[in-house]
Amino acid sequence: MPVGNVAAIIAARRARRHSKGFRPTPVSSAEQRRLQAAIAERNRKVKLMKIIRTYDTNQSGKLERDQIVKLLTDTDSSTPPGTPPSADQVDFLLKLYDKAGDQSIELGELEELLTCWHTYTEHRELFESKLEKFDISKTGKLSQEELKAYLTDLNGGIEVEDSEVEWVMKEGDVLGDGQLNKMELWRATALWFSHVEKQKSNDCCIIS
Repeated sequence: MPVGNVAAIIAARRARRHSKGFRPTPVSSAEQRRLQAAIAERNRKVKLMKIIRTYDTNQSGKLERDQIVKLLTDTDSSTPPGTPPSADQVDFLLKLYDKAGDQSIELGELEELLTCWHTYTEHRELFESKLEKFDISKTGKLSQEELKAYLTDLNGGIEVEDSEVEWVMKEGDVLGDGQLNKMELWRATALWFSHVEKQKSNDCCIIS
């Protein structure tokens, strides 16, 4: 057999072995996904740790109230630069995410707090307009009666039951003063839509 043909055969065999050696398998694909997830998790933690280091001016390893105010101020693009959050808004976030109850936020609590804050600031104008419309008493918050009118509006004008209003007020009133401020109204709205979706799902199950 001519040398050229032998070389061609050897080269073809090597190419096949090379191709087979790098063909992905279910195991290697799963390992690759785990590796990618681990890298994403590491990057997430690095990003959060960087935020902690930036605002943790006394190096306590967590963010205290004044440091949280600074962070929220810097990450709020819905107000003029330098506009701090209200005391109620900071109280709301600490009440929800300060698991230790020491008026500070640790690394494991920071991501949820920031997600909540960013979601609220993105829709700030909407909730401010809703509060202005339904705050008949002009207190800056919604009473239970005003909340009922708000939920009825969300419900397409169909009056909601008092028990539903009481439930939304109880779950949404994070500060426990019997009224809903702007951030609590955002939470109450999310709770209401979740409640409505759950009802729809239950109705479908009953029908089927």
